[in-house]
Amino acid sequence: MSGQLITKPGAYPGIDGERYHAQEICDGPSISSSGLKLITSKSPAHFWAQSPNNPRRVHRRDKRHFRVGRALHDVLLIGGAVPANYHLTPDGFDPRHTNKWSDSMDGYRAAIAAGQTILSVGEFRLVQAMAESVSKHELAGALLTAGEPEMTLAARDPKTGVWLRARPDVLPTVMEIIPDVKTAEDASLEAYESSATRNGYFQSAAHYIDVINLVFGEARRRFVLITIEKSPPYCVVIDHLDDDDLEQARMLNRKAIDLFAACTASGDWHGYNPPGRPIRALHMAAFQRTIIAKMIERGELSYD
Repeated sequence: MSGQLITKPGAYPGIDGERYHAQEICDGPSISSSGLKLITSKSPAHFWAQSPNNPRRVHRRDKRHFRVGRALHDVLLIGGAVPANYHLTPDGFDPRHTNKWSDSMDGYRAAIAAGQTILSVGEFRLVQAMAESVSKHELAGALLTAGEPEMTLAARDPKTGVWLRARPDVLPTVMEIIPDVKTAEDASLEAYESSATRNGYFQSAAHYIDVINLVFGEARRRFVLITIEKSPPYCVVIDHLDDDDLEQARMLNRKAIDLFAACTASGDWHGYNPPGRPIRALHMAAFQRTIIAKMIERGELSYD
């Protein structure tokens, strides 16, 4: 599938992650769960700024947690002591200090030229520790080895006709439970419900299930997160996402898909304010209203 554009709905192996995220892989504009979440949480303009179809695309900075997360995915799903597309540097390595790190500079420059991801030795030790914790979790291991890793899926949205794409961590042979690997600073229930909501995991899950259904047919499917904490003891927890919450997330996805289709057709990738509504209403935050209401009840505030 290397270099070819997708022209028919289906499941496609052999599309690496870099191409999936950095290039248009379909024969028309397409959107993934990341794009849907960006349109929902920000605006179409923010999506377009990072779109591979934008000739003035702004490339996202490769932050540490992105690098560590990718490496964990590759170790868990692809295997190998150090995946081939990574280069390890000594802890504290700084390419700006060429004299201090002269012994490491040639390898670093070669890795950059080859498009490899740079990880420090310490960062990779963290990846190994998290992967080892997963290896000791029987159910997590079973879920992650029960299918094809990182298969690319593409389907047409029945309403608008735009391409929808998805890249589940594992496409199970029996597609009843769809697993997705995540990392977290805190995977305790209350904290993780907040971060999972904030990071749009429910939208991603709904999108993955819907694209799988479009490609393979409607069926009852469950979506689970396999989350590993990023500090000792590197706890592994498996969470099933609530069906009612997924339905709520589908409404957000539906709005984002419709906006994507409309902006693609018009070429107008507007910001926070949609066309025809140049001014928005700004309200006091709900928590501050609650505080003021309680102060009024206590007689501490009045209109006099």
